[in-house]
Amino acid sequence: MAANLPTAYYTLQSDYSAAKSREEKIRILEAMLGVIPKHKCSQKVIGEIRRKISLLRKEMVIEAKKKKGAARPSIKKEGAAQVVLLGPPNVGKSYLLNALCNKNIASTELPFETKTAEVGMLNYKGVLIQMIEIPSIYKGFYEKKGEFRGIIFTADALCFVIRNDSDLQLIKSEIDISNRPYIVITSNDANIPEKIWNMLGLIKVFTKVPGKPPEKRPVALRKGSTVELLGNEIHKHFVERLKYAKIIRNKSNIRERQVGLNFVLEDEDIVEFHTT
Repeated sequence: MAANLPTAYYTLQSDYSAAKSREEKIRILEAMLGVIPKHKCSQKVIGEIRRKISLLRKEMVIEAKKKKGAARPSIKKEGAAQVVLLGPPNVGKSYLLNALCNKNIASTELPFETKTAEVGMLNYKGVLIQMIEIPSIYKGFYEKKGEFRGIIFTADALCFVIRNDSDLQLIKSEIDISNRPYIVITSNDANIPEKIWNMLGLIKVFTKVPGKPPEKRPVALRKGSTVELLGNEIHKHFVERLKYAKIIRNKSNIRERQVGLNFVLEDEDIVEFHTT
């Protein structure tokens, strides 16, 4: 038997199809419920409308949590880059943070012991890299841990700490890694600092004042950076005063060379600036 729906229902149905926002769609669906006659033949239509309203409200809650998490990262970036340690319980994240950053965070075999984000600084050949351990990943993490989504979203790279392929699949099911640099390691891997450094796509460049030895602490730059980018990193008006720069590259046949602003730098280059 037909539901015998009134003309007002079909008018609202047309409005619903044209609605853009979830709020507007919910308002129209609720109006549709108000004009539908209540009898046995209309129960299926009523049930479908209530299902749509429920789904729209759930979508609004999830979207609000996503925006809340992504909009306010709770840890200020320090150093040349920010890397987040991710993994399920008992894979050695706290052990790694202690080892890499000379920290002393309590680490036990009990799962979910880490409740807040822990921060340390990895010193890689003079370049400081901020390492952040967040609480363990579990099924449903993405929806429930909005404050940590913000940290993950704004980090420069991710480091997945796992024991097996199942751990990796869990992480990928909870974290959006599209277009994000990441590495996969275990807590017993060798050369982890080098793997982190290589993932970041950075180079170390040393500056030098004429007549003096190079600075001991390097400047970290993206691969492909130029002398001009290095000058701007030092001071925003530095390039305006530059007469020329001299490159010292011990590992190639360039040994010493006068260069311009567009010269592309490489790892371990020494740059001597001559200014007015």
